[in-house]
Amino acid sequence: MNNIWLLLVVFALLGCVSLEGTDFSVVDSHEAGNRTSYAMTDWVDKKAIDPAARGYRMVTPDWFRSGVGNFFANLRGIDSAINGFLQGKAKSGATDIARLLMNSTIGLGGIIDVAANFGLEHQQEDLGQTFATWGIRQTRYLYLPLIGPTTLRDMPGKMINVALPRLVLGGGYGWLVGGLDLLSAREDLLTATDARDATALDPYAFTREAYHQRRKFLIFDGDPPFDDFFDESDEVGLTAERVDGVEIVDGVEDVDGVEDVDGVEGNKE
Repeated sequence: MNNIWLLLVVFALLGCVSLEGTDFSVVDSHEAGNRTSYAMTDWVDKKAIDPAARGYRMVTPDWFRSGVGNFFANLRGIDSAINGFLQGKAKSGATDIARLLMNSTIGLGGIIDVAANFGLEHQQEDLGQTFATWGIRQTRYLYLPLIGPTTLRDMPGKMINVALPRLVLGGGYGWLVGGLDLLSAREDLLTATDARDATALDPYAFTREAYHQRRKFLIFDGDPPFDDFFDESDEVGLTAERVDGVEIVDGVEDVDGVEDVDGVEGNKE
């Protein structure tokens, strides 16, 4: 088992070298395969997992779902605590350990998030963020079948996060508990995926960009830098506005067949 985790880490690190582009940019070099994986996963989700999650929401009260979510989040807090220390964030690691101890005892095994009432919030650290703070700022995007969006940098940490409850509970993590873990996680995402499906013209691209922005937000502890696009626009003195879906750049309307105006690429409808 240890050799498997080591190979995953090495594979992820090797896949992050020699990439072109700016720091933390999206590198979707396997888009065709990723889209196929997304389509298959989305089909399975809509046929089985999504309906089951909606049924779970319908037949269970809020307090029950909250307790289940808290229980599994408490188990996964171990991962966050370790990675807080690995990133040199002693306060973050100590906060997660305090949460784990308090919720596991006073909070009835993590069912009640007592620590939050004392101002001890979940720090949401993981191995992917640790690799990023260690210098791996570029990585290839992947969409894993039935698992979802990740990157080569984030994949080992994601696998650990998925497996952690089973590792902690051992034989206690059977089909029933595992199914409850899955339903809880999927029910928690229903609002987000409903919004995506209702508004996104390209759900795959929407998911990829949302994942990228979320990861960047977490890596920078909620204070990510602005994208370079805005700085570059200021440097060349360009202003852009969108009117009824048409891009206007310095008074020049972008129409079909007109691209790359003074180095600025127009919309391609």
